[in-house]
Amino acid sequence: MGFEERSTTPVMSRRNIITLDFPGSMPAICRLGPVDSASESRFVVRRELAPADAGIPMMLRVRVLDAVDRPLPGAVLEVSHRAPDPSGPMLCGAQVTDPHGYAEFKTVFPGWEADIPAGIDVTLYLAGSRDAGRLHFPAQVTTQVAGLPAYRGNPAPPPPPQPPAGIPQVVPRDRYDLTAGLLATISAVTER
Repeated sequence: MGFEERSTTPVMSRRNIITLDFPGSMPAICRLGPVDSASESRFVVRRELAPADAGIPMMLRVRVLDAVDRPLPGAVLEVSHRAPDPSGPMLCGAQVTDPHGYAEFKTVFPGWEADIPAGIDVTLYLAGSRDAGRLHFPAQVTTQVAGLPAYRGNPAPPPPPQPPAGIPQVVPRDRYDLTAGLLATISAVTER
């Protein structure tokens, strides 16, 4: 009877499965560099940057580490990126890192421009200093997202720069349905 049950279940073809294969091992690390802290910058502490129906929902989890890989609790991590719709506003928010150096943001997969790949700008505020970096997404993920309705207004997606500033590990929440959302994790390392 078990064989009959298995033989009658529908079989998904490989084409319907969302695949995010990375060539070789890619460390999910974004190196942050110092930025001129003379300019006035105000951030809004906000975990939810966009409503889920604005694009592909994405949970971004960033772990902030110092130069010797120790977590940095109590730092302020600010993220900003383009909305999926080219005419939409910039989405931004900030979080204070927890005791283990983590900050989480509930957002959507970012949009892109003809010459700027999909990415998220990251700024770290710690002890009066400011470091910044940029997260880029693999071309494979961006290409799959580009075919979805919320992203069709964007131009053809350019690939991330070589070498990239930082590429998060991206996992779909449902391997059969990209619109169910993405989980993205990365470590942001400062030299301070």
